Amino acid sequence: MLDSTTAGDISAVRDHTRELIEDAGDADEPVLIEAPPNSGKTTNAVKLALEAEKPVTYLARRIDLYEQAEEKAEEHGDLRYERIPAPQRDCETFLGENEGSAADIQRLYEKGYSGRTIHLNFRDQAPCGMDCDYMEKMKTIDEETESIDLLIGHHSHCKRRQYIQDRIVIIDEFNPGPFLQPFPGDNSGVIDNPGDIVPSFLRALDEGDTDFPTNVYNDVTDLIQRRDGPKGWQKAIDWFQEHGASRRVAQHSDLLDPTLERYDDVHAYAPFLTFSLLCMERIGPGVDLAPPPDGSLDDIWQGADLGPATKCFRDRNTGEMYALSSPDLSEAEQVIGLDGTPTIDLWNLLFAPEDGFDHQQVIDREDFSTYLRSAMNMSLIQIGDGWHPYAAGNISNSDSDRFASVQALEQDTFALISTKRALERYQNWGLLDTFVKRTDSEQETDDNRVSYEHQALHYATVKSSNDFETESLGVVAGMPHPGDDLVRLWAGLCGEAVEITRSDDEAVEKSFGDLGDKIYQYFAHDQVVQAVLRFGRDQTVLENGGATVYISTYALPDWFDVETEFNVQSRELEGAVLVKLFEVFQQEGNPNRALRSITKIHELIDEDNRLKENPSKKGVRNAIDRVVAKDYVAVEPNRGKHSADLYRWDGDGEILLAKDGTTLLHVQDDIHVIQLEGEW
Repeated sequence: MLDSTTAGDISAVRDHTRELIEDAGDADEPVLIEAPPNSGKTTNAVKLALEAEKPVTYLARRIDLYEQAEEKAEEHGDLRYERIPAPQRDCETFLGENEGSAADIQRLYEKGYSGRTIHLNFRDQAPCGMDCDYMEKMKTIDEETESIDLLIGHHSHCKRRQYIQDRIVIIDEFNPGPFLQPFPGDNSGVIDNPGDIVPSFLRALDEGDTDFPTNVYNDVTDLIQRRDGPKGWQKAIDWFQEHGASRRVAQHSDLLDPTLERYDDVHAYAPFLTFSLLCMERIGPGVDLAPPPDGSLDDIWQGADLGPATKCFRDRNTGEMYALSSPDLSEAEQVIGLDGTPTIDLWNLLFAPEDGFDHQQVIDREDFSTYLRSAMNMSLIQIGDGWHPYAAGNISNSDSDRFASVQALEQDTFALISTKRALERYQNWGLLDTFVKRTDSEQETDDNRVSYEHQALHYATVKSSNDFETESLGVVAGMPHPGDDLVRLWAGLCGEAVEITRSDDEAVEKSFGDLGDKIYQYFAHDQVVQAVLRFGRDQTVLENGGATVYISTYALPDWFDVETEFNVQSRELEGAVLVKLFEVFQQEGNPNRALRSITKIHELIDEDNRLKENPSKKGVRNAIDRVVAKDYVAVEPNRGKHSADLYRWDGDGEILLAKDGTTLLHVQDDIHVIQLEGEW
């Protein structure tokens, strides 16, 4: 790990990243390298494929990262690389380019059937068959894997033995999505509620005249309530030991005959969920896990064709179940993880269940902000005054003032990152059109944007994204609040229950315990940092003054520092008082002549037709009491008529005009919104 004096030197950071990746290729245990943005992770991953004795598989979550890896590989003429195909990109039926039904095979895909199985067993739905580009590319890679120096693909591809056996597997960033399947699924187009698909499978077992004890287990309730009983359990376990419970086996089972009818309840994960319900134990209030964390059923679990890291979680309160299908990487030559802000417990859960990763850091987290300022030439400015959990779209009414402040200060529109629901609200309010940078509406992208006309991304799409690498001005608004259930889920998959404690202090976040807090901070604080890291990564930005990022949330890790905090004040009367004092000071030009009593300030505000305020004298007095604490308001006691206190402006300042007409008074670290009836 580099010391603090070299953490701001981008050349030193890149050199050390290269050294760590090279050393990791020869290490005896999995290595997780914590490296900051722009440190050359992808470049050195490709170099490792050129220099290592074993071939490399590089896995990332986005197409633009595939392309970046391919561009780096092209620079080395003697390096053979192949991109692992995906049915959604390479199959003409999935793409709707032939007489087959894209909707039908998508339904089969959602039912748990792989692209390969669909092409082999559902020819009517996928008429492209074995001649499909997807299948041909798969065949080429399967036949020539050993001669391919660099395989480039998605994180989900590490589930396939062919792509990881005897290869150095590099996993770029933590991405749990491909490995966690919820039941029922979010926005699913098929029936996948455990209460439907498990009984359907049990009926198939009964109708198939199997040895499974369907007289004991008919539905989810039976599996839960009778699994500890003396009858049926061992016989049911024996059946799964013989026939398997994995999705891999289920795809070829004669008991499962999926149709494309709307209400068909056959699902390839049904055997797994059924077996999991038989093996579950309570690990906390309302939380079940299979297999139990004490290891008592591990042999039975693995005897049903399930990997040691495969788990199933059930929420007793909702009945929701989650299948975690961690990849078996034991046959890989080496596993190297790359991440900017890793949570070690989650990496170990997903990718290295036995021994865990050897965590190596390029720089200390305490030096992270130094790296951003010195090496990345990035300016970080806080502009929010709270946590702003925007997952539900409940945005702050002050966001329009904050956006106006950024636009007025920088005299430019900006790129924006927030939650999806918040972006939808901003779009409805017209804030995207007013303040956010426009982009090419016809650009090709895979990030499911709220608006393809604006440079606005939501948190779910930004990690590893390079879309904003050339943006020199950005805003990160609000935090992605994970919710208690998400923390409970991931802690449960790690084998622990969480106990939530809350504080009466609004400035203190609730606690989930040691492990739960790490998980919460990953899904909340670390995602804000990841959003900040999206801006200004391109060399052209670094060479032209760097990026400026405004952060409108306090949800940042303790080790992440900002340089400046602007406090946007929207209190109407305080703004009116201050702007009149500022105006008088500018007009008089002499501090002694700029002194005004409360009575006179009240008159000035009341007579100014531009201001919306029509305050009482008491209201002005209360506002004065609040603003005298500011360094830029001076008071001279007893100097006025009848010993009245006099007040004047005492500092620099400027009037700013935002694109939407908002008038702002900027002084020191404060920005006051001036409520006007007309133009200032």
